[in-house]
Amino acid sequence: HNIKINSVFELPFGAGRRWLRSGIASHIAGGWRIAFIQAYTSGLPIGVTTNAPLNIFNGTNRPNVTGADWRAPIAGSEFDPTVDRFLNRAAFVQPVGELGNAPRINGDVRRFWNLTENLSVGKSIKAAGLDMDLRIEAFNLFNRVIWGAPNTDFTNNGFGLITSLPVVPPRVATS
Repeated sequence: HNIKINSVFELPFGAGRRWLRSGIASHIAGGWRIAFIQAYTSGLPIGVTTNAPLNIFNGTNRPNVTGADWRAPIAGSEFDPTVDRFLNRAAFVQPVGELGNAPRINGDVRRFWNLTENLSVGKSIKAAGLDMDLRIEAFNLFNRVIWGAPNTDFTNNGFGLITSLPVVPPRVATS
């Protein structure tokens, strides 16, 4: 699921607008616009792989599902990739001499949503025959961290862990 919303609002101040049509105030307050870009994407479904018992399917197989919940329990009130596993190792067992019964992907277990809001405030300036644009932008306005995919290789010691950098990293303050 994807939804993207883009909107631009021109403020009603300055020459040719509703308010402050003339004078110094029209030059200061006129020509400003505010733009929003919002993108919301549901997480992709996850599939779990393991080593193939036979040298087929490019060496990959699927594990057997035990019936336990695929999502691992979390230690706190929110998922923390430095502490928690995303996938529950107890939900799977290694098949012996057979192909596993886990589905290729499980639509009930998905990566994290990607929720992004960006804001731009800009002003058009005409001076000395030039058209200039002054713009201030804020990306990831609400400073959301969207983590990458978990390790889905059941035979790997890092199974279920998210070790990749965030897809949407937090903002970093620099001085």
